[in-house]
Order: sequence, then structure tokens, then C-alpha cells
Amino acid sequence: MLTDKNRSAYALFFIFAIAFIFVVLKGLLTPQPGDENVYYYMGKLITEGKLPYRDFFYAHPPLHIYLIALIYKMFGFNIVALKAVPLVSTLISAFFIFKIAKEKFGSNTAIISSLLFLFSYSTMFNSIFSFGIDAATMFLTIGLYFLLNKSNGILAGLFFGLAGITRLLSLIPVFVIFALVLFSDKKNFLKLLSGFLIIFLAVNGIFALFSGSNYAEQVYKYHFLKSLDTSENFKEYSDVIKLNWILFASAFLLIFVKDKKNVNMFAIVSAVYLMSLPSLKKIFGFYFIVVFPFLAVIGGYSIIKMFNQFNLTKKWKIAIVGILLLIFAWDLASNVVFLEKIGFTGFERGKELIDFVNSASNKDTLLFGDDSVVPLLALMANRRIALDYADTNNEVFLSGLRDLNRILSDLNGKDILFIIRDKQGISYFSEVKSFLNKNCGFLSQFHDKIEGSYLVYRCD
Repeated sequence: MLTDKNRSAYALFFIFAIAFIFVVLKGLLTPQPGDENVYYYMGKLITEGKLPYRDFFYAHPPLHIYLIALIYKMFGFNIVALKAVPLVSTLISAFFIFKIAKEKFGSNTAIISSLLFLFSYSTMFNSIFSFGIDAATMFLTIGLYFLLNKSNGILAGLFFGLAGITRLLSLIPVFVIFALVLFSDKKNFLKLLSGFLIIFLAVNGIFALFSGSNYAEQVYKYHFLKSLDTSENFKEYSDVIKLNWILFASAFLLIFVKDKKNVNMFAIVSAVYLMSLPSLKKIFGFYFIVVFPFLAVIGGYSIIKMFNQFNLTKKWKIAIVGILLLIFAWDLASNVVFLEKIGFTGFERGKELIDFVNSASNKDTLLFGDDSVVPLLALMANRRIALDYADTNNEVFLSGLRDLNRILSDLNGKDILFIIRDKQGISYFSEVKSFLNKNCGFLSQFHDKIEGSYLVYRCD
């Protein structure tokens, strides 16, 4: 039965969720260049009967693009429906963060924890980009709820398994949780492990069976073959901390809290995950989303505990709460302004590029080139990508898993519009420049203030 305080807490969470949707609404409605368009196009390929790993390159476990394929099957290329996948995943994660904190630590901690998670810059920014990390985080958070709040190892393991077959990064906190449960509750560990293996082994086994060695190469080996960029990784790491400084600072307060035992698991998982990221060959900002639920619960817990550790008068408490709210509001306002002006600006030259593609070619002309824009153009202009090769990320070729020269050779003789970004993406390779000079004619250039210049070539 809900008390008045419980009702108030749920009402506040509902208000947070509505406010969050309004903050990211512009991004939800706006197509933008980026990796998510690769996944949208792959989802389209799946609806046509194509199999990832066998018929096209895909560098992650399968669940995410099958979710995308389901949405594509239902709605076609509907940008709002497709972007709703990460948005809904983020809101569900926030709800289970709220539930975990509320049932474990009380309504005040739940309110602060969900607030810290939802309105951190990286959560807001990534909530409308379908990279798969939001869905993995959702499954991870639901699993955590069933483990900690319901002591249901089987269900927790099943959701951890779903997280693992969505994005591999989720396996870091999952394995840390496994280790902690093994030492504290061996009986529940067996249930947890069983639930996880049912999902994880079954899905990996099925795709390995149908795709052969391609599955292990693309999903696992590829990530070890990526080139290392230490300086860029350090910059990305520091930028994420700066952009989400309130979340990190709140979690850091745990150092000063006397009673830490109730959040030991959250703290250990957070520490291991954050220390593991620098070992990766390449770090992107959205990688941190996986650990945000843990940091948010630590932050909410630490703020309430710190507040209660001091015997303050009512006036001091009101003053401190007021100051904290002002700092939070200032940070949130600056982030929202940036997202509105820069982060969610959309595809500045999109309409012109689509009009040009339609006027400079016929419906059978194929597209090829930069992976951030070509899949989006293909979907918006209803065109096909040559060889079904949507992911032309540099690392795919630098890793040696795909032969760029062979792909360029396979393009010879095909009616293609080859679209690149000046000095970025696939145009990095001298082989591409040589191919364009030898086999293609330059048609036009479109300058985008954020993305740079798009160069369009006609090859036949």
C-alpha cells in the first residue's frame, strides 16, 4: 500500500520523466549523422532476410539490431520510433534506479539517484542515439533490481544475459557482480550464473552456428585488433567527467560517509568499470553510460548520508538544500542550452544532399562511402548501399578483418554515388582517394558547420 510519502516520491519521478522527454524532444525528432544510422540500415537488412555476421559486418552481439529490426518492421524508417528505443530504455533504467534506491535506502535517496542519472549530460545526450548501450544498461539495471531487491538469482541472471548479448561492455559489471555474489551467497550465485548462461550461451551458440568463425571474429576478435589512441582516450575520459561532474562528485562523497557497507557492491562495480575503460583500445563517451546507474545510487545515498551526519538546524538545512538545487539547476540549464544549440542540431545539409542524390542519379543507383551519413541518406532517399556494406568505420579495415582493396575492386563497374567527408572517415585511406581519382568523377560539395564537408562522386 502506498503512503503519502511514497505517492509523492513516485509523482516526483513521473515529473522528472516528463521533463526529461521535453529536454530531449528536439533530438528525438531530428535525424542526425552518426553510427546509429548504420544500425538502422542493418535493421532494414534483417527485415529483408539478411543475417548479421554472414551477410554484413556487425561488430557487436545481436540483440540491439534485432530490436531495431523489430521497430523497422513495424514502422519502417520512422526516425521517432527508432530513436524511441534508447529513450524508452533510458527511462526504464531510471525507473529501476528509483526502485532499487527507494526499497533499499528510502524515498529521498531514490529521488536524488534518479535525478542524478536522468539529468547528467551524457544520459540526456545519448538517450536519443541508438548505440545499443542504453538497452544494455536497461537490462543490467533490471537484473540488478531482481538480484538486490527481490533476491531472484534466475531472473537477475536472465536480464544480465540479455545485457551481455546487447553490448559486451555490460559484461564488466556483470562479472564483478558474479564475483561478489560468489563470495557472499554461493547458492544464489548458481541461480544467477544459470540464468545468465541460458541466454548468453544460447544466443552466442546459435549465431556461431549460422555464421561460423565470422561471429567470433566480428564480435570478439575485432575489438582486440583496433588501433590504440592513448591521448584521445585520455581526453574522452576527462571530458566525460567534466560534462557529468555533479554525478561523479556526488558519488565521490562516499569517501566521507561513515556507513558504506550498504553500497559496497555499487562502489566496487563502479571502481572496477572505471579502471577498466583505459585498457580499451578506443573509448567513446557513451561507454560510461553502463556505470551511471551505479554512480547515481552511490551519489543519492552519499548526499542523504552526508546531510544526516551533521546536526544542522532547520535553517541551515534549508540553506544547503537551496544552494545544491541552484548548482544543479545552473548545470542543467547550461547543458540543455548546449544540447539545443549544438547537440541536437540535426542534419544541416540533409535535405539538400537528399535532393541532390535524387536529381543526380536514378532509383537503381547505389550509395557507398562515409558510414556516418551514407546509411542515413540511403534510408531517407530509399536507396540501397552497395554490397550492403553500411559500416565503413576505419577500424574495420585497419584491423585487417576486411580488405579495403577487395571491396573497392567489387565496386568497379557498378553505378554508384560515392559520398565521403573531407579528411574524415573512409577518406583517410589513400586507396579510397586513388579509387575515386581513377574511377569516379567529382559532382558536388556540401559544407556542414558541424560535420565538415561532404564530397559526392559519381562512379560507373
